[in-house]
Amino acid sequence: MWFKEPKYAWLIVGFLWIFGFLGSVGRIIVQYYQAPISESLDVTRGFIGYAWSASILIGSLCAPLGGWLTDRLGYKVTMTAGTAMGVVSAIVILAFRHPAGYFIGFGVLGGLAGIGASTSYVIVAQWFRHHRAKALMIISSASSIGLAAITPIFVHNDSWLTWMTAYKISIAIGLSSILLLWLVMRENKDKFEEGPQSEQSPDDDRAERKAGWKQSMKTLSGYTRNPTVMTVIFALFTCGFSIGTVEMHLMAIQQTAHVSHSMFIASLSILGVLEMVGGFVFAALLDKMPRALALGCLYLIRAIAFAVLFAQFHLSPVLFTLIFGATYLGAIPGGILLAGESLKTKSIGLQTGIFLLFHQLGGVAAANVGGLNYDLFHNYQALIAINVVLSLLSSVGYVRVYKSKRTGRDVGGVQGVAS
Repeated sequence: MWFKEPKYAWLIVGFLWIFGFLGSVGRIIVQYYQAPISESLDVTRGFIGYAWSASILIGSLCAPLGGWLTDRLGYKVTMTAGTAMGVVSAIVILAFRHPAGYFIGFGVLGGLAGIGASTSYVIVAQWFRHHRAKALMIISSASSIGLAAITPIFVHNDSWLTWMTAYKISIAIGLSSILLLWLVMRENKDKFEEGPQSEQSPDDDRAERKAGWKQSMKTLSGYTRNPTVMTVIFALFTCGFSIGTVEMHLMAIQQTAHVSHSMFIASLSILGVLEMVGGFVFAALLDKMPRALALGCLYLIRAIAFAVLFAQFHLSPVLFTLIFGATYLGAIPGGILLAGESLKTKSIGLQTGIFLLFHQLGGVAAANVGGLNYDLFHNYQALIAINVVLSLLSSVGYVRVYKSKRTGRDVGGVQGVAS
């Protein structure tokens, strides 16, 4: 046991961290290479935005399916399928350097890779008792550290590190990750049945598996009667909208504001570092203080960050990344953990997939709203303002959940449905 958790649990976290660190190359491609991709394929940035939206939308629809498959088959198979789909996506983009090929590769196949989106949450739920938020934050920090460490390499070597080379690197990373996955991960069925979080008897497990989709859908229908869950769903949509704004439009926002090249590099690097530092701070808060209150503070800080970006003064890019970066990693694991406290269902994967669905839909909305905003006004001010409003509403919602829990008025409608 390490820190009251199984050693194998921390081994999985370490592997997923490496997996996410190297996988940040895909995040860099989306953020940094929009201009050269649009020029090479003779498409507009709006087209790239639509492809990104399609990818996010398909990925969001795959998240519940992937979660259900994880419940049934385990995380090893589901992760392999998602990673393999990502590899095929990059291969199609390179093999068919045409707008249609890019849309199919990035928009469709890249979205199907989202089938493995919920696996890390399931793994943590199955293996961790005392440090769930910290474990999720460690896994999530990998992409942020990768962004901070790898972005300068790509930016300073863009003469030979083209977008095509970047995709080739991502293919190599994907294939290596699949190999390591099968070497490192043990048989998932044993882990799900014998993991430290398993409290059900074999008869209960068989009965739940027989219930299948019918019982799962009955459980999910009860979400609408749970105020905490509905608040989490709205907040995760808001989080997806914010992340979509940053991932898809931050570079364009800075270019529109005529931010210098050095300022852009600094802001991305700071974003990566602050994501990591802020993530661990919020992880500690989520494990130590009422999660609803911590999340209310998180969304208030995000609202302030977007207000700073809206102001568009000289230091706005750096100040935005300093403020927003500190909250980047806490919203998703915090929301899912908070909702889990109000639910009594063993379908952890499906439950997580549903929450990720709304998060991804927020990203789709941000991509489309941002593109429309630019096409109409040649700026992104309306997009930024929407982020301010949604973040404030989410903050208020979480504070209300905190107050209702403190006064004992919180009602979890799903409990009766799932039991």
